[in-house]
Amino acid sequence: MTDHRVHTWPWLRHPGRRVLPNWLAITIGRHIFAWRAMNAEELAHELAHVRQWGEHGWKFAIAYPAESLRARRSGKRWYHDNRFETEAREEARREVRPD
Repeated sequence: MTDHRVHTWPWLRHPGRRVLPNWLAITIGRHIFAWRAMNAEELAHELAHVRQWGEHGWKFAIAYPAESLRARRSGKRWYHDNRFETEAREEARREVRPD
């Protein structure tokens, strides 16, 4: 298990929707900020981002938006097709529904 902390702050819901309408949480370093409690798969997804932050360090703050820009420029969806998001979704699925 990772060294992480989950912060659940309902007031985050509305400001976050300005950027991503269906957002739930954002991970910065080992801190996960969510506007409501998460289920097991949602938490596993955010824990994948904690791991990504651990692997890339402060460079993740640059690599993540750069990956969104790459996806967008190649005609894909900036969030859904970001490789870090794809990786986190796959990791969460494996965690919650192992083969």
